[in-house]
Amino acid sequence: MYIPFWDYKYILTFIGWFNRGMKKNLKFLPLIIAALILYFLIYPNYENIIRVYHESKRTYLLVSMLAALGSYFFMSLSLYEMLKIMGHKIPFLQTFSITMISTAVNYFFSSAGASGFAIRTHLLNKRKVPVSICITTSVVLTAFIYLILGFIVFQSFILHMISIKKINLQVLEGFIGTLFIFLIPFLLTLVMYNHRFRNRWAIRIYYFINSTIYQITKYQIPKEDFREFKNQLNHGVSILHSKRYELHKVLFYVLLDWVLNIMVLYFAFLSLDIKLSLVKIIIGFSFGMIMTVIPILPSGLGAMEFVIANFYSNYGVPIESAIFASLVFRVCYYIIPSLVSFIMFYGIKIAEPEIKYDGNKKEDI
Repeated sequence: MYIPFWDYKYILTFIGWFNRGMKKNLKFLPLIIAALILYFLIYPNYENIIRVYHESKRTYLLVSMLAALGSYFFMSLSLYEMLKIMGHKIPFLQTFSITMISTAVNYFFSSAGASGFAIRTHLLNKRKVPVSICITTSVVLTAFIYLILGFIVFQSFILHMISIKKINLQVLEGFIGTLFIFLIPFLLTLVMYNHRFRNRWAIRIYYFINSTIYQITKYQIPKEDFREFKNQLNHGVSILHSKRYELHKVLFYVLLDWVLNIMVLYFAFLSLDIKLSLVKIIIGFSFGMIMTVIPILPSGLGAMEFVIANFYSNYGVPIESAIFASLVFRVCYYIIPSLVSFIMFYGIKIAEPEIKYDGNKKEDI
């Protein structure tokens, strides 16, 4: 079949338009999937969930919110302590604001943590913290976070296997998820302490950070000289190695962050007069946390609630109560802090100095 040349131009134009439209729409795919999961989870039990809400004890809901705040406090304290160890201490309130903002960005953009990492790097860099120090700090904190989460998840599935006295598909999936979680700190440790591996990946990390910051902020791409960046990165690792005995504080703060994270769910059930053992709380929490590492869904939205609700309903908790507790956890730990972080971001943007990047020169306006 013969197609005139001028028809090809229309076909190619249509294909280009279609591809651009698909790329734009794919950005909303994670939210659409999450919304569908939540709809089919909540809608059939909507009236019962509303009844459970009216019967809940507001005091425990408030304590659950305070536990979430405490979790963010220790998360910020771990970042503050890391920057102090690296010799670039900034005021704690600024650290708290940056932690809230970068964490919120991770919740809303399903980019496996890259978006929050870029925003944190950008905001710290505006406070004269070199990009290489931001990377070193973030890598160590991420390694600690996933290391402790891995241990929590691993012991949870061991306890779950002992309680059911068999190995089923759920337990196997849990162990596979645990291996994946442990793989993250292992790779990050290689990046930090294997000189050859670090040098091979340094340029990739450098340009990845630059491009990601540009995609989010649309301006002020750091133009540090790459050789200087690599030297700073190696210097940061040497500082970290020389002060490795001071890292126990950071590890302790990260542990407290996870403990208070678990307490958010614990108090959510207490608000309904449901007293579960701490072991069951940790196991259900671990199931939910595995869902949050799914890159396509922002913080496992929908999947986490579905898994937590179904797990506790199998232990005799009414399904509407289990759904309500999972939603309380989502609201207290994710939604409310994210809304507060937008106000913090606006305030921190007003208070911070504008930095003009000109080659390797950086000066305040």
